[in-house]
Amino acid sequence: MNPDAIAAGLLDASLPKAEWTHRGHITAAHVLVRTHGRDEALRRIRAAIPRLNDAHGVPNSDTDGYHETLTVFFTCAVADAVERGLDIDATVAAVPSSAPRAYWSEAALVERHRWVEPDLARPPFALSPACAAS
Repeated sequence: MNPDAIAAGLLDASLPKAEWTHRGHITAAHVLVRTHGRDEALRRIRAAIPRLNDAHGVPNSDTDGYHETLTVFFTCAVADAVERGLDIDATVAAVPSSAPRAYWSEAALVERHRWVEPDLARPPFALSPACAAS
């Protein structure tokens, strides 16, 4: 799928589950940040992921589905990459799925429903006020 179709599929909850990979997350965020800016992209992503999970039959529970801290982190990391002029492939390479583990302990990432401040280190990019609003 092309990047715009991935982002549109996220927003309207039609993205096939097979496309909802780490690369799919980063691609959708990249398109939405480029199109709407960091804060609006984050607002849209926060609303869209739970709907897409519902469409895929994935519960948004205490142990599965939507994760607020990871959503904020990855959206802000992608926004930083977009601001630095990275394309989608370079952004995927710069923001691996393991990246949050440098900033949060496993214990801190247990909480899925609200924003949790990094407990190991601060990321090298801004976590904007809108990113930490929830």
